[in-house]
Amino acid sequence: MIKQILKIAIIVTDESLEYLNKEEFFNLYDNFIRGYGENEIDTDIITKRFSSFDKEWPSDPFSWDGYIITGSVANAYDQDEWIVLLKQRIVELANNNIKIFGICFGHQIIAEALGGKCEKNEKGWEIGQHSIKLEKKVSNIFSKLLNTNEINVFVDGDYDHKNKIEILNDEISLYQIHQDHVIMIPSDMISIGATEKSNVQGMLRESKSKPGTFNILSFQGHPEFDYNFIHLLIVDLKSINVDQAIIKNGLKTLQQSSDQKIISKLVFNFFKTNFN
Repeated sequence: MIKQILKIAIIVTDESLEYLNKEEFFNLYDNFIRGYGENEIDTDIITKRFSSFDKEWPSDPFSWDGYIITGSVANAYDQDEWIVLLKQRIVELANNNIKIFGICFGHQIIAEALGGKCEKNEKGWEIGQHSIKLEKKVSNIFSKLLNTNEINVFVDGDYDHKNKIEILNDEISLYQIHQDHVIMIPSDMISIGATEKSNVQGMLRESKSKPGTFNILSFQGHPEFDYNFIHLLIVDLKSINVDQAIIKNGLKTLQQSSDQKIISKLVFNFFKTNFN
């Protein structure tokens, strides 16, 4: 069997977390797109790290199948040189129909770059584990993406869907740790859904050149984080004087797992597949 090759550039946007453990931070995103081994059965996945704060970028940016923009402690609305440059590069990718997936800061800077707006949340920090109520249209799109490669067997005049992945009650559960949030999305995008604290928990943009397909996807939450990593980050919020009660309440919401594997498959199929 000849495997398809999928090339994903991982744009790292957080110097402080990398400083703690560069390999561990990169591997959160590398393992995520690999589906913890499951996405590599019929696909060779090639990834490479590029540091946005060091202004690194692929020499041939259009030769990559897609880009992942990581989370960061930085603010997407700041005017640091590397942030302004990254916005310009996002515009270039978007204009050329290159697929982009953003997480947390990545989600926020995509919005800022393409005409949306991000600011501090008046309701304060959103931390812990939270359910996102998906817009019905988005839930249907996600279900189609998740099951793009399903095997349909014709049985008794109908289709028997083997291994179909379901999104129960149009909800997904993700780990969260953010104070900024998107308050206005770009005009050509749709919001994926909301939580009590933040109305824009992600964005989806249909391709202008290939209607019926999608070239931008983002999440405010962290599908790439595991329990240990999010727990460590929330506990460490005390170092920036976040109220101990907020930290304690956030930790109470954590479960040992989130919808990490479902979103991993979703993002993998987003990069790999064009569907109508």
